[in-house]
Amino acid sequence: MKYPKIGLALGSGGARGIAHIGVIKTLEKYKIPIDIVAGSSIGAVVAASYAQDLNGNRLQEIALSFSERKMISFVDFTLKGGLMKGNKLEAEISELLGEVSFSTSKIPFAVVATDYHTAEEVVFYDGDLVKAIRASIAVPPFLQPVADGERVLADGGLSNPVPVEVVKKMGADIVIAVNLDTVYLENEMVREIPSLSSVPMHAIYILRHQLALKSSKNAGVVIAPQVAYVGYLGWDYFFSKEKIMNLIQEGERVTEELIPQIKALISQKKRERSWFRRLLPF
Repeated sequence: MKYPKIGLALGSGGARGIAHIGVIKTLEKYKIPIDIVAGSSIGAVVAASYAQDLNGNRLQEIALSFSERKMISFVDFTLKGGLMKGNKLEAEISELLGEVSFSTSKIPFAVVATDYHTAEEVVFYDGDLVKAIRASIAVPPFLQPVADGERVLADGGLSNPVPVEVVKKMGADIVIAVNLDTVYLENEMVREIPSLSSVPMHAIYILRHQLALKSSKNAGVVIAPQVAYVGYLGWDYFFSKEKIMNLIQEGERVTEELIPQIKALISQKKRERSWFRRLLPF
């Protein structure tokens, strides 16, 4: 049996999640094998795509194919539970992934959503893959929550923005986490009383920052692309090839810096295993 098993926990963060592609490309470049993957919100989209055997270069191609016209085509307005129903976006996710399911994936993966009424984390390991992703990306108040039996499900980032513990429960010996919320400030330090219009979003950034730190604290390695400037959703970053590449390159840059630490952790785990086995009487 392979040891150590390496898991990847991909965090939530709207368009910031494009940086996940750069992380994956760099792990592939250095032949760091990923055995398990889980994601929240945009991290769930990337996790599912990667688990279905889409490598970093292919994910980059898909990201660069986005355009303003294509993004506008996903809009289906509603005033019930959100600004968009999300049906067109769900259809696009289905087309992207094709005829796949949890059971046919290249590696085990999970999708994290949130029970809108109880605030509890809801983790999908099987069932309707596209519905699970659609629930995980239901960011309030932009996307309508998803009815699932007696539950109503919303954005996975509300309960577990960096699903480290999920990956551990799936059997990972080492968890590499990608936290997109380590820096909550948009631009400069706040040195005076902020304007009324900026206070609500700034408060949300602080909450996201603290919850993401809590979610990722038990990871073996935390990769933290500096992408706070993108904002809460950052939809305009899907419209620009230059901005997309900037985010991917930031994911590459910060991962490149941590490759020695990741390799050292893998070596350490192997040594510990070897030492333990020498103590066994059989």
